[in-house]
Amino acid sequence: MIYNKCTKFLLTFLLVDVALSLSTQRSRREFVSSLTAGATAFGLSVSGVNAEDPDTRDLNAFNTLTFNYRRNDFNGLKASDLNEESISYADFLAKMDGGEVKFVEFYAPDGDVAYATLETVTTTSSGEGSETKKVSKTRIRIGEGYPVEIHDGWSSPAFVIRSVKEKGVPYKFIVPGLEKYK
Repeated sequence: MIYNKCTKFLLTFLLVDVALSLSTQRSRREFVSSLTAGATAFGLSVSGVNAEDPDTRDLNAFNTLTFNYRRNDFNGLKASDLNEESISYADFLAKMDGGEVKFVEFYAPDGDVAYATLETVTTTSSGEGSETKKVSKTRIRIGEGYPVEIHDGWSSPAFVIRSVKEKGVPYKFIVPGLEKYK
């Protein structure tokens, strides 16, 4: 709306200026300086237009094409999609922060399937006041909420690999079918 008003004003000014230059036989130099003065006045009058209406849209890198991310509605694997015992991605991250994750295996090609080896220490006390610590290792699938690769979206196991690497947890990629060729 403001743009239309400004455009009308500029066109009106230009037509009046052309009409005056034709009727008074002004030189080309006078016409250009008059046009420059008009454009400057127009620019100064329009400069406050942008501050009038703030942008109320909730825009970020995930719902625009700033980084070419699409399909931002995916929130990771669902527990119902798995047919084996698993821990949620949130629990996996909490256990990794607690130092319970000892090893992570990612399955090729994209790392969409991952298994974590968890180490839990259980302490039992005997009647004599002594304690016995038992260390158990469990290999379990990382499930609900785990980001799988969506090639035209933001979801990727690369984020998990980076987190594992930053925490110093050993990991490897496994290509199914090649395990028997060791």
